[in-house]
Amino acid sequence: MNILDSELMKLKKNVVEMSEIVNSQLNSATRFLFERDKNLAEETVKNDLKVNSLEVSINESCIKLLALYQPEAADLMFITTTMKIITDLERMGDLCASVCQIGLKLTDGTSNSEEFKCVYSYLEDVAARDGEMLKMAMKMYADGAKENIGLKDVIIKDENVIDMLSHKIVVDIINASIRNLTTLENNITYIFIARKYERFADHAQKIMELLLYMELGKDLRNLPEY
Repeated sequence: MNILDSELMKLKKNVVEMSEIVNSQLNSATRFLFERDKNLAEETVKNDLKVNSLEVSINESCIKLLALYQPEAADLMFITTTMKIITDLERMGDLCASVCQIGLKLTDGTSNSEEFKCVYSYLEDVAARDGEMLKMAMKMYADGAKENIGLKDVIIKDENVIDMLSHKIVVDIINASIRNLTTLENNITYIFIARKYERFADHAQKIMELLLYMELGKDLRNLPEY
């Protein structure tokens, strides 16, 4: 193994670590919405600072590798793709922190109300799908997109389900507001939160697309079957 290969392995390890922190943020942000424990919100925001720091350090490492080794072909594509992936991971971390910041506006007791059981069922389902989508995308990054090509269809399916659920929950929330205007403020907050989870899934799918482009050389979004 030459020096560049060794550096690329370190780079991959750091990116996987960054993704694990983001997934931890997703879990703590969702738990915060259920438990209303402000310590969980603080933990999510604190981890966001770690993610931001990792993005900067990993990006600097990529630039150094490009300058020092002038990689070609597959190595060059891997480094430039990594730089794009960490941008998506950083934004996913921001979304988790934003969920907590928005969630702090919810009034006490909402999580126990019968009226919003559908909202919490949605959050539980979508958060689980978001987390699995990120894990699958990072498995493709760590172990190879071609070797894990079957995960592409699973990620696309989950993203489509999340889009459908997000549309449904917005409709349900609007109907709840019509029936009871006193819940309007909380309802609007839930719509913003739902949008954050939907965007998280969008970024996970984008990471998958970047990896398949890196290895197959095709933008799958332009293919008819996609």
